[in-house]
Amino acid sequence: MGTSNGSIHIRSTDTEQMAKIVKSLAEQEKQKFLISPCINGWISVYPSGQGQDPNIAAAIAQQFPGHLLHLILHDDDVFYYIYYRRHEQVDEYSSIPDYFETVSREEKARLRGKPEVFADLLTELPKNQTTIEEIAEVLTVPSEEEREKLYQRSLELLKRLQTGENHTDIDDLHHDKVFHAAKQFSDFAQLFNISNASTSYEDFQYNEHEKIERWEEFIQIPNPSI
Repeated sequence: MGTSNGSIHIRSTDTEQMAKIVKSLAEQEKQKFLISPCINGWISVYPSGQGQDPNIAAAIAQQFPGHLLHLILHDDDVFYYIYYRRHEQVDEYSSIPDYFETVSREEKARLRGKPEVFADLLTELPKNQTTIEEIAEVLTVPSEEEREKLYQRSLELLKRLQTGENHTDIDDLHHDKVFHAAKQFSDFAQLFNISNASTSYEDFQYNEHEKIERWEEFIQIPNPSI
């Protein structure tokens, strides 16, 4: 089983406002959250459940009018995002639309993503040189045949890592190609200057925090001391 991460990134500097919204959600949904400080103009929210529930982002978007991106990586296999603006869903993307169930041709077309909708957001990112073309490139996925080859290679890599085998030819199984969705997830976040994206609420509980930018300023909701 691969990695699953999910986090919600809000284009805002008002941490107090976001904490108020999230606190209300925590009480309603009986979930736990971590909230980052504002970094590069983004406040990040990490819901429990590895951030996989799209309803949480939708609920926040109902109360926040600005840009909101929910980024999801499922089992290292699928990269998924939902983009909100002015309380409405503007775009949705899945690297493998029929991963969980067979979907129609129209649904696959809808989930290809529309890079052009991010034009306004890009103008708000200081010193950012990201182009629509670069977003489109990140959203491009391998063919079904290529995905199957990558899947088999990923199984081989995981098996070798789990057994502790030390073969020099493991280097031939490039991580960014075997785990294409994970690379998409990371690259997409970087295009928008989003920090601390490739993690989840659960990861924060069990892993070291040295690589987490401004970890000491994170807020946990509900407050564990109460």
